[in-house]
Amino acid sequence: MATINKPASAEFEALSAVLGTDASKLLDPAVARAWFALLIAYGRVTRALSTELMDASGMSLADFDVMAQLARAEGYALRMTELADAALISKSGLTRRIDRLAVNGWVTRRRCTEDGRVHWATLTPLGLRAFKGAAPAHLAAVAERFGSALPASEMERLTRDLLKIAAKNKEGTREAV
Repeated sequence: MATINKPASAEFEALSAVLGTDASKLLDPAVARAWFALLIAYGRVTRALSTELMDASGMSLADFDVMAQLARAEGYALRMTELADAALISKSGLTRRIDRLAVNGWVTRRRCTEDGRVHWATLTPLGLRAFKGAAPAHLAAVAERFGSALPASEMERLTRDLLKIAAKNKEGTREAV
């Protein structure tokens, strides 16, 4: 991954040296620069947001994401498989995350009475209050750290471009790697 002080071209040269071959034959330099830039931006923004959210509310960025998915769901509840898909987390990772949220009293997990293979995660009233309490400052931080970096027209373009990449890599499609 690209380092903070090293430009993408230097990272690419270093990669070529390690591989013992010209990395530009494996990956177009323009793609490499975009990839390194995405990784750097994602890492910096999410680290800052995660630290701020944890300091302000005691919840991690992943906790906030799971709680946001549940807050948007009918009855504040989702099947664990649906929640894993919506929160972009593995099923095993979600189980551990839900167990940690349950310790705080923010979420419950229960087995479906009609189908014992199905488990539901539900945001509790305490969890909803915690989410509502954390959301305003967190959304303001997202606006500042991410939203203010580009003018609206460029943000729209970035959104379109990222959605194209996401669609190409959607799980369950032939294009996904």
